[in-house]
Amino acid sequence: MSDKEELKAVLITGANSGIGRKTLELLIDKGYFVYAGARKDKDIEELNKLPNTLAIKLDVTNDEQVKQAIETITKEGRGLYGLVNNAGIVVFGPIITTSMEMMKDLFEVNVYGPHRMTLACFPLLRKSKGRIVNISSISGILTGKILGLYSMSKHALEAYSDTLIQNAADFDMNVSVIEPGNFKSDIGSNLIEKMRKEEESYRINMTAVQRKQQFKEVEEGFSTDHGFPEPFKVAEAIFDALFSEKPKLRYLVCGNEEEVKWVIKRMFVELLQLNHNHEYSFDKKVLIDILDECISEMK
Repeated sequence: MSDKEELKAVLITGANSGIGRKTLELLIDKGYFVYAGARKDKDIEELNKLPNTLAIKLDVTNDEQVKQAIETITKEGRGLYGLVNNAGIVVFGPIITTSMEMMKDLFEVNVYGPHRMTLACFPLLRKSKGRIVNISSISGILTGKILGLYSMSKHALEAYSDTLIQNAADFDMNVSVIEPGNFKSDIGSNLIEKMRKEEESYRINMTAVQRKQQFKEVEEGFSTDHGFPEPFKVAEAIFDALFSEKPKLRYLVCGNEEEVKWVIKRMFVELLQLNHNHEYSFDKKVLIDILDECISEMK
């Protein structure tokens, strides 16, 4: 068996920073080979300095780059054991200021991107009975006044993952979804850079003054050190999803207990809203019985 065959290979999109970079570093430290997807030439050059790493120019919205990435991986001869759909962007602002162009751009990366990568990698992953890890967010469960569009994309990724889990099981493959809370990343600085280049038509139902004020608020919000931890915990969850004998379907990874309570409480609120005051509403006892049944099924 050659060295290439011995090293299980994983493709990470958006591997140049944040969660993607920490996951890359963990995998190569553990002795795995990583195909590191990145869009910028300077990032590719830097990533290629790392051991057991081959950086690939990869924009998940670009069909030709995706095709070329798969051709490169195939020619390398290592096969492909894992796909980490990590690349993503964020948009902030009220939905009523959201142009169709903005919505399309966001969904192209956060929703269509993972699907495009999954389709492209599937023949290789099926051959290895490999694994797919989708990076969602607690925003796939929660939302907020200026988080609506981003939350929509992550809610869509949650539904996509739920279905993909079932589809992949038919091929003896595992799929997991990771829901990180607030961790340090470049997603804010990337947003600011993108907003600086925006044309006025990109945001609607806003005056020039309102656009300027919104940009100021975003810039100030992301320039503040909120004390968010480095995403080591997220990288460890991704590693477990890729290589554990019994990977979880979902990994909620938060930096503190209050964040976890915030997420779980939101799930309970939605449950109670669904159960509230209709023909088939359940009382507390029945709800607890259902909860017990679900806990038993997870054991």
